[in-house]
Formats: sequence, structure tokens, C-alpha cells
Amino acid sequence: MNTMENGFWKVFLNECKTIINKPSIAIWTLGIPLMIFILYASIFRDGVLRKLPLAILDEDKTLVSRELTRQLETNSTLNLAQKVNNENEGIKLIRTSKVYGMVIIPGNFERDISKGKPSHVVLYVNNNFLTPAGVINKGFNAVVGNFSTSAKVNVLMKKNNSALQAKEAVQPVVMRNHTLFNPFSNYAYYLCLSLFPMALQLTVMMTTLYLLGSILKYNEGKGLYQLSGENVVFAFFGKILPYTFIFSLLSVLMVTFLFSYLGIPTNTPVLNIYLLTIVLIVIYQLMAVFFVTICKDFRSLCATGGGYSSLAYTFSGYSYPQEGMPVPIKILDSIFPFSSYVRMLTNTAIKGMPLIESLPYMIGFALFALIGLLSLKKFSYQLQKGSYE
Repeated sequence: MNTMENGFWKVFLNECKTIINKPSIAIWTLGIPLMIFILYASIFRDGVLRKLPLAILDEDKTLVSRELTRQLETNSTLNLAQKVNNENEGIKLIRTSKVYGMVIIPGNFERDISKGKPSHVVLYVNNNFLTPAGVINKGFNAVVGNFSTSAKVNVLMKKNNSALQAKEAVQPVVMRNHTLFNPFSNYAYYLCLSLFPMALQLTVMMTTLYLLGSILKYNEGKGLYQLSGENVVFAFFGKILPYTFIFSLLSVLMVTFLFSYLGIPTNTPVLNIYLLTIVLIVIYQLMAVFFVTICKDFRSLCATGGGYSSLAYTFSGYSYPQEGMPVPIKILDSIFPFSSYVRMLTNTAIKGMPLIESLPYMIGFALFALIGLLSLKKFSYQLQKGSYE
């Protein structure tokens, strides 16, 4: 028993010395993820899209049309950056991506409104830029809707209706909209919650693949196996645990940034999020040994394992709802630990759901861990053999 315990500590301490003596390892395991975190933080520093440029064509040029223009300008998401003289000029600006869209206020706008006639304000929007287009549509509809309601109220008041009567006639049904979980429509809250863990799991997977694969590539398997006291469990965990601690430190920085600095609202103690992220790290380290055992050489290992981890975000259903995916894609979605992590994180931290609601994803985590642990037997044979050949 003492030999086995000594074997674990020999491997563990030897790997710690390797990390200290090779700064490139620290740069990869700490520096690269931190650079990615900083990049994402700088991209989403504003959180909410503001002042998206639009062209404006005012064919009426009256006090009422200028008032609508002013109200559009006061909306935080819209910026009437370009005044155009005709529709073709505005379309050209949209096609060259100088603006995201164009607002057209028709002629006789003021006259039609004063007579209670409908007047159509047109919005052209470039839907190739899906997110800005959605934000522009939302802001435009809000402003024009409020403006239209005010205009109808004014017309009714001119017919000797009181202000209250006019408002009730114009809007007999009042809509109350309560946005859950992200009421600010903050894209940093939405995207960073998945992009940061994605960068972390990708780093964990690639690092562990390199660590285990390079042992076999450079014919160091027998040496590691003997150093561990001929125990594959101690060889594996002694090798990866120093990196688990490093990645745990990264997860602390990640969780602190997301929920303290960025201020993402959470409905569970931050410690729970941290522990969940630690589990994700260990799961990917275990999955790495599975890929080591099924690949015949180091090149195919990096290609297969790297491709597997990089595809996780695509199939996670985070950027595209899982409910809209075809059944085969939903099945593929279940083979990635990242998918289970994201859903557990959303359910517990954001929605405040009981942990039991995430039971299917916890079972998924357990299955991934079991796959990795069962792969250790074949990894033991590979270590005893020494290399891929």
C-alpha cells in the first residue's frame, strides 16, 4: 500500500517539477485561457447593443415628422446616422453595410395623422446581421408604437373626449411584459455564460490530450508506469491532478468575473457553480484518456479529441434552441459533457431550479466519468507497452 501511495506522489511531484521547469506549460494552461477570457470580456464589455446606425428619409419634413425623428433618436439602440435624399441612396448604404437599415417617413405624414388616417412609416433592415436587426426592430416598434398611440389620443381629444377616455379607447387591453432571467437583454450575460466555460473545457481537453498522448509518442509509458508503482490509477491521476488544480484556479477567476464583476444574476450560491465547473474539468480529463485509448497515433488523437471538444458549443443548443433541432442532432448533442454542463448551469444558477430537475444531466456526467475510468484498463496496457507502436 505504501509503495502504491509513494508511486502516486512520485508521479504528482515529478509533474509539478515539470510545470515549474517548463514555462511553456504555464503559458498554455494559464496564459492562453486568460487571453481568451480577456478577449471575450473586451468584446462584450458594453453588454447591450446601442446606437446602431440607420439611414433616415423624411419625405414630409414637417413638425410631426421631425418629432418622430427626434423620438427615434432618443431610443438607446437607434442612431439615425445618415440622412438620405431618396430611397435608392438608403438602399445603397444598407448593401454596403454602412448602416443596418433605413427609416422612411412618407409625404403627407402630418396631414394624414391630423385627419386620423393611417400613415405607413417604413423600416428597411439588413437581416443578414440577425442580432442587430432584431434589436433595431424592437426599438423601432417601441418608438413608433408609442408615437402612434399618442397621435390617436390627440385625435380623439380633439373630438371632445377626455384624456382618460381617449387612452382607454386607443388601448383597451394593456399588455404587461415581464422578461425572466435576463431582463436587461444583456448579450454579455447570455453569451459569456457559455463562451467562458467553452474556452475552459477546450483548454482542458487539448492539454490533457497532449499530456497523455505525448507519453506514448515519446515512448515514456514504461517509465511513468514504473514510477507510479505499476498502478495506472496513480499514474493517471498523479499526472493530471497538478493541471486540475491549475484549471480550478482558472474556474475561480472565470466564475468571479461572470457573477461578481460582470454581475450576472444568480439564484444559487457561487460555490455551487464553482463545484460544477470543477466536475466539468475532471470529466473532460477522463474523456481525454478515452480518446487516447481509441486513437492509433498522436496525430489522430489531437485531431479526433480536438474536434470533439471544439464541436461541443455547436451542438450544445445554446446559440440555437435544442427544441428546433432534428432528432439525430439532438442525439449527437448528448455525447458532449459541455451540453450537460450548460443546461445544469442555466437551470440551477440562472433559473433557480432545484438540482433534481437536472438529474438527466447528472446521470450524463456519471456516464462520461465511467467511460473514462473504464478506459484506464486499456491505458494501462499502452503504458506497459511504452508507446503507440
